[in-house]
Amino acid sequence: MRKKIGKIALAALAVVGLLAAPAAAQEWRGGRGRLEGVVTDMKGNPIAGAKVALRWQGQENEGPDLKTNTKGEWAILGLTGGPWDVDVEAPGYQTRKISIQVSEISRNPEVKIELAPEVKQEAPHEEIRVGGKEVSKDVGVAIDQANQAWTKADEAKDAVASCQGEACEAAKKQYEAMLREALSDYEKALPAVPDFQPILSRLEIGNYWLKDYDRALKYARKITDLDPGNATSWLMIAELELQKGDFEAGKAALANVPDEKITDPQPYMNMGILYYNKGNSAEAENYFTKALGKDAADPDAYFYRGLARYQEKQMAQARADFEKYLELDPQGDNAQTVKEILGSMKPRPKK
Repeated sequence: MRKKIGKIALAALAVVGLLAAPAAAQEWRGGRGRLEGVVTDMKGNPIAGAKVALRWQGQENEGPDLKTNTKGEWAILGLTGGPWDVDVEAPGYQTRKISIQVSEISRNPEVKIELAPEVKQEAPHEEIRVGGKEVSKDVGVAIDQANQAWTKADEAKDAVASCQGEACEAAKKQYEAMLREALSDYEKALPAVPDFQPILSRLEIGNYWLKDYDRALKYARKITDLDPGNATSWLMIAELELQKGDFEAGKAALANVPDEKITDPQPYMNMGILYYNKGNSAEAENYFTKALGKDAADPDAYFYRGLARYQEKQMAQARADFEKYLELDPQGDNAQTVKEILGSMKPRPKK
């Protein structure tokens, strides 16, 4: 039984709520809406002290200003439901602006926002410096154009997340066009600053978003050559190599990532499934157990670990995993399979 290998969740999208906007005359305070979020850089590191400005219905003075804590987190209670603008800024990063819909009757999803770094340029007497290196005016122009196109692509991506019906296709085309324009300009500038990681990171993630996985892999490897401790790029390499079917390369890439840097169970799930499909149930069980260490409520991890243990004839442990799967996801895609396996097993001994 195979499970499609997952992908890294690398981009923050706008959150769409369920309630219509309240009347314009209503105050933003005193509602029952709760909103919380986290602000990180493009590598997933938290940004402390970022300013989060919430503005109700786009009104300039209607809403609170918050600051992120040391974990990059922020939260607020008592919001009126309806449309809210969220502007996030921090020194050394580009400002991010999104719009969300706040609900007062259901839990609002966490607002995850990544801030892209500024590409600083110094131009005394027509000199332009990028990453501490002097570059030509043409290179500076290419980087500036790329940054502008990237910002527009970011805005277009938010539109894709909130669109409906036929408008989605047009929004998606606009997003992809702006992203390709940004990547093209970054590649023009890259020969002048081949070791400048902010550009390499955008080429890596931008090509990944466009599903040009070979190019994304190329830039991810350039980054790890420059920065062997870059966990984000190693995870990218692991995923893409596993997708290509290069089991050993994927395993080697994942080995470069310390366990504490892995917060998503998916990399371990991917490895476990591949080991299981190769008939190595013991290694598969080990990776599924690691996945559960990242998310103890993941029903799929219990399902696949149960299969691995069943193959190893660890019947009591397999039964426990299958029963836990049904407890967590009784109507899940694998529920019927689990019931059939449990029905074929010997009854649990009576105490």
